[in-house]
Amino acid sequence: MTGENNPDSQGAEPVILIVDDEPGNIDLASSILRPQYQTKAATNATTALKIIKADPNIDLILLDVMMPKINGFELCRQLKREPSTANIPIIFLTAKSQVEDITQGFKLGAVDYITKPLQPDVLNARVNTHVQLYQSQKLLAEQVITLKENARLREDIERLTHHDLKGPLGVILFELNKIEDKNVANSIEESVTNVLNMINNSLDIFKIENGSYPLDPDMVDVERTIKRAIKSVRYLSKPKNISIKLSQTSHDIYALAEELLCLSIVNNLLKNAVEASPDNQTINIEISESNDMACFSIENQGAIPGDLRHSIFEKYATSNLVRGSGLGAYSAKLMTEAQNGKIAFDIIDEQKTRFKVELPKY
Repeated sequence: MTGENNPDSQGAEPVILIVDDEPGNIDLASSILRPQYQTKAATNATTALKIIKADPNIDLILLDVMMPKINGFELCRQLKREPSTANIPIIFLTAKSQVEDITQGFKLGAVDYITKPLQPDVLNARVNTHVQLYQSQKLLAEQVITLKENARLREDIERLTHHDLKGPLGVILFELNKIEDKNVANSIEESVTNVLNMINNSLDIFKIENGSYPLDPDMVDVERTIKRAIKSVRYLSKPKNISIKLSQTSHDIYALAEELLCLSIVNNLLKNAVEASPDNQTINIEISESNDMACFSIENQGAIPGDLRHSIFEKYATSNLVRGSGLGAYSAKLMTEAQNGKIAFDIIDEQKTRFKVELPKY
């Protein structure tokens, strides 16, 4: 190819720009590369700059060192000064007698050099290596940008839930004492409290996932926490006529944990149990202790489907089975392990499911 630009360069293949003042060298390099790459060409630095400016998708430049007016070193220097072209890999083409001068090219930012006359195997191998590296770097850069954008989005959501939602909900709770019908007031209070718990739950999950949750464990009364959770799921259990039975312990058991995280764990597991249970059934909760662990279990009628058991603790695993978000067991596991605890489940006679949580004792 002897022209300044190859009209066949439109396509999905990587684009290689060949810059050499000898058309014969361009033709040879193009014939070697064309089966795998789209090629563009320029016989001088000025034309090369125009092509590069017009096409932001060039993946690699083969650049002759010795050219009239603006040589390869100077063109390389200009390209590396511009942010838009600084990362394009440059391979110098040079005569064997000029190899010692390539050190200057490396200092300017070139990634490699190839001596003339061109050997097809060498040219293909070098070009392939550096094109793959460049494309991997571009992909990685795009992923970093996406991750940063996602992080900013989640921060925006956190600000929204903290300030734009929690503020008005707090006002509603404050104004409830003005409602004369206490049954209505209690119902509204439960609903608002559930929404606030959901907000806090989502924020805690986000922080635990990205390692930014500031764990501050203290003494947690396990029985008291479970009773609070039982109250919070009444809106689900009452319509299904499901009773929740808590086996009382002979003495108080305390966990070294965070009360709100523990409340979220029980809420999530209890909510799942209510939703999975048939109507008119009983959910049994038992508190116990084992060695240095404070334990509780939640048992309900209805066995987890066999094809779901291996993934029950994965994110959104149950989203198609219940009306919720599918985060219940996932977030319970996340919050339990964040507090140095353990969580597991058993299937009893293929008729019941029992989740057991263990947390360090206080």
